[in-house]
Amino acid sequence: MTYREQIAQHIDRFPKMPPLCRSLLGYLEDPDVDFKTIRDLVQYDPGLTANVLKLANSVYFGPAQEISSLQAALVRLGTRRIFELVLSLTVSGRLVTELPGYGLAGRDLLRHSIWTAVAAQELARILQMKNVDTVFTVGLLHDLGLLLLDPFIAEERERFTHIFEDRRLPFDQAEKEVLGMDHAEAGAKILELWQLGPEIVAGVRWHHEPDGAAEFQDLIYLIHLADMLSLSEGIGTGIYGLQFNVSAEPVRALGLKKEHLEYTASKTLDKMRELENILT
Repeated sequence: MTYREQIAQHIDRFPKMPPLCRSLLGYLEDPDVDFKTIRDLVQYDPGLTANVLKLANSVYFGPAQEISSLQAALVRLGTRRIFELVLSLTVSGRLVTELPGYGLAGRDLLRHSIWTAVAAQELARILQMKNVDTVFTVGLLHDLGLLLLDPFIAEERERFTHIFEDRRLPFDQAEKEVLGMDHAEAGAKILELWQLGPEIVAGVRWHHEPDGAAEFQDLIYLIHLADMLSLSEGIGTGIYGLQFNVSAEPVRALGLKKEHLEYTASKTLDKMRELENILT
């Protein structure tokens, strides 16, 4: 059995999306949903309620006054934010894990994922982009495929080391050569099973090859840039460091300037730390 076939079996066994996430996802498409409906879903989970209030009062949102009720928090955050929070809480436990194949310590993947999500959202805010509602979710989930591929990377570590040192092949291309699939494709296949929609799936699938995507280009450009910014800041570099192709097209197409990237990097770290504390 090839590595690709083995990975496909692991994808089929990957945990399904939790029921609460599934319910909230349905409401995202309903313009008539009211906050009482959302509140009734959330309020019976004390831990989730506490984290909703923490997030609503965090510097990430910068409320003018303290928010003390779940209803007020839901109004402030909105349905998409609540979905993102529930999904983040669900996924964060899986992202806090050592990945010896990739050389990532316990919290490295979680920090990199949060940093990327926050940075992508900050870039979208700077550019006043209105058509990228899923940018935080995609940023958080973009490296989910690492969880699947890590044991195979560990098994073939010697081949990967040879590819790095002797051939200097970009890491995602090395994954394809050795395993028949890179972590971006593996993550996208999980999200297809979760039925998160084509925009989120594409954002994960093409975050290392933004020029190859047929649609959702702005979103994919944001995730690509935020991911590279995170790695350049030393967040979650693992054994691959900066050994990825960096596309010049996103900066040109989005009209970004050097100061935009510098400002984003300076604003992201504190927000990442606060969200990490909330999610763990």
